[in-house]
Amino acid sequence: MKKILLMTIFCSLAFGQAYHMQSVLGLKDGVKVADFEKAMMQHNKAHTGLAAVNTFSVVNGPNAGKYVRVAAAQWPTPLDMVDSVFDAHSDHAPVPYDKWGSMVNVEGGMEFWTLRADLSRNMPTVEGSDIDGQQPKYITIYYYGVQQGGNNNSEEVFAKFNEIAKQTDSTRPWIAMTKTLGGNVNVYSYSTPHMTMSEVLAPAQAEFANVIGKLNMEMPDLDNKVRNGWSWMWSETWRFRPELSTTN
Repeated sequence: MKKILLMTIFCSLAFGQAYHMQSVLGLKDGVKVADFEKAMMQHNKAHTGLAAVNTFSVVNGPNAGKYVRVAAAQWPTPLDMVDSVFDAHSDHAPVPYDKWGSMVNVEGGMEFWTLRADLSRNMPTVEGSDIDGQQPKYITIYYYGVQQGGNNNSEEVFAKFNEIAKQTDSTRPWIAMTKTLGGNVNVYSYSTPHMTMSEVLAPAQAEFANVIGKLNMEMPDLDNKVRNGWSWMWSETWRFRPELSTTN
């Protein structure tokens, strides 16, 4: 099975220019979930090689009930492979009896995200990406919408937060990305894999509060930078759906 998102970060790519590619999908009115997922499995027969795909269900947040399809041929995707992977996803061979296209709403088209190793911590590697020998079942993602003129403030806050967070004993991975193409591009995201839903609560929240406390002490103008950095934030959790993903 293709490695899922956040599990195939190669060290040679983590510090270079690499991209994450995804599409958010919803069902058209009147389409039943069971029919939609059955049609997706049939459609997946076209997704081989560079068109390989992993599928996630969004379980909470504004996109709850929708699906995310992630390019999985090589993730993250190095710059010189982006065009080939995109073309493979956009122009793959049809499969017989494929009804999926008539059931799906593509929201915003393909999105491209740039991996930000400088703002990430505890980044998984091929050798150490699993959790107790298992593939993570969930990924929780936090999004930050940067306001006009707020990029410098956002970068400063995120960089300082990361610096302080690295001083803790936490092994929790945070994978930072910035939107490159697809809809509103003034967005940062922070993703972390986990096995259960409870893991995004305690002790993760206690860790976050501890880092924020230290950040306030080391950055007295934090409130001002936040107010003049991003104008909105929200989060969502994805559940990996191996049965809806490419398996060869």
